Amino acid sequence: MTRTGDVICLLAAAGAVTGAGWLAAGVGTGERYEAGLVLGLAASLSVALLRRFTGLPLGRSRPYTFALPRPAPDWRAPLPDPRGDPEALRPHAVERAGLLGDASALGDTLRHTCTLSPRLRGELNTFAVTASIQASNSVIHSALAPADAGPRSPDPAYDAAYALGELVAGVEFGRIGMRALEALVTESPLRPDPPCYFNPLHERGHARVAPPVAVEGIEEVAACHRCAADPAPLLVPSAAGPVPYYESDAVDTRWRLLGYGAVVPDNGATMIATARDGFRPGAGSGGTRTTKKLRTRVS
Repeated sequence: MTRTGDVICLLAAAGAVTGAGWLAAGVGTGERYEAGLVLGLAASLSVALLRRFTGLPLGRSRPYTFALPRPAPDWRAPLPDPRGDPEALRPHAVERAGLLGDASALGDTLRHTCTLSPRLRGELNTFAVTASIQASNSVIHSALAPADAGPRSPDPAYDAAYALGELVAGVEFGRIGMRALEALVTESPLRPDPPCYFNPLHERGHARVAPPVAVEGIEEVAACHRCAADPAPLLVPSAAGPVPYYESDAVDTRWRLLGYGAVVPDNGATMIATARDGFRPGAGSGGTRTTKKLRTRVS
């Protein structure tokens, strides 16, 4: 509403409250309670309508500040190599999924208060919520044998590799979700910050190198500076011994093909879209990839 309209509404509300007060003052002693109730309702309704239909700062809440219930980890810092043991990574993934779950309610609040465009606010809120759900799902799925959560497990090493792949996904979704919340708080767009393709637990992938495994339509992937010079891939168990995660059939095809987001140089949108709708052929590769679409449900 315009400033003139705000003033007119304010004068109308003041008139209504004044009129109610004048009527209350003129009633008898036995009717004072009812008159006071009417006056209070008139004042409350006037303030509610002014807050709803004008830009006047009538009792508006103070801006929310970004705070977590517990000390937050450094979301960008690399994590220790689990050396093929999912239980070594599980505490980190569980902690981060819990922190993101506690903080993700901020997304809906800030979606209505920050000054970013409505489209960008909605996108960032979607990132935060979807990442929170997927991080929690990844932690839960990693505790299940693939026979219960996905393809049938042929051996214990397959189970461990599957669990490790899910926990790494949980860590990466935790990072995406927290970055989306920070973007809402700082009122700034979410910029690309991909993981290292060789090991998503390393520092972020600010270098671009040729992929170690040929992927149609992909010429470069993100890598940390250390792996750009001397690759040190994340190893997962297999019946034949440790293998890089991107060569393991036990790791979810979605995360393996995307390199947990290192194949597509975007701001996390591809990982979020994959978590919500399944893997989309050609994402980030000009439509040249022919991988069959995989569908997943986030609940």
